[in-house]
Amino acid sequence: MDISIQMNKIFIILFFVIASKISAQNQRFIYEYKYIPDSTKVDSILTENMRLTIFKDHSEFLSEMKAKRDSAILKSSQKGNREIGTDLSSGNIRSMVWKNKNNLKNYSTEFIGMESYKVIDETDLNWELIDETKKIQNYNCQKAMLKFGDREWTAWFTTELPFQDGPHLFRKLPGLIVAIEDSRKHHSFQLIANYKTNEGTSVIKPFHLLKDYEVNRKQFNKKWNDFRKNPISSNEQFLLMNPQIISFKSYDENGNEIDANNFKRAGIEKARKNLVKNNNFLDLALYK
Repeated sequence: MDISIQMNKIFIILFFVIASKISAQNQRFIYEYKYIPDSTKVDSILTENMRLTIFKDHSEFLSEMKAKRDSAILKSSQKGNREIGTDLSSGNIRSMVWKNKNNLKNYSTEFIGMESYKVIDETDLNWELIDETKKIQNYNCQKAMLKFGDREWTAWFTTELPFQDGPHLFRKLPGLIVAIEDSRKHHSFQLIANYKTNEGTSVIKPFHLLKDYEVNRKQFNKKWNDFRKNPISSNEQFLLMNPQIISFKSYDENGNEIDANNFKRAGIEKARKNLVKNNNFLDLALYK
């Protein structure tokens, strides 16, 4: 065969390989999330980077640290090793958001102790566009306001990034949300980086011993209030969710078995303390 024909075939193959990789690329945006977990300590601000990845048919929003840890664990488990990645921090933000392009079954994954819930989003995002502009991160942005989750939000979006998306459940503006903050300045997101990626979906399915419940906002709120009135320890939750596990024993640092009743009381007290110090949720309406 003529060498020129062979070279043409190689170039054609390379073209389609490169084209397929480009078309498979997804857009990822990193937001710096600043929040106050305890409304009684407004000077205690925590920061965590969050990632929004926009795929062809949906987008995902979750903690950058959690995504990296879950990805490392998934890759190692596929190779038969379940330990690699477990030493990485999962971050403080456990909740995740999944948004479909057709707006069907958008949901956030919320946690009550160990139990995870897919909370179907039923809220209407009635944005008010404001005739005010400013430059953020070299993007020309316009102001928009919204009432969501018993909070008033101010967002800045840019049409220079043509994605009707943003952090958390925020979306449906004429461009990407570059920055958003609530009126009390308790929760804020600001875009700090964006790039293309060939990584697949990053929302990992729950561990096989944990259940994942699908509920609406009203159902979740009832379950949350039931838990708040009568918190139980994570170990007790685990056993209730997995009745096939007959017995569960715990030990102190010296290897001595801890009394089950004392261990249970300590777990309940820890759960109560967590409820007290984590009271300032982004979506106050969901956790009221």
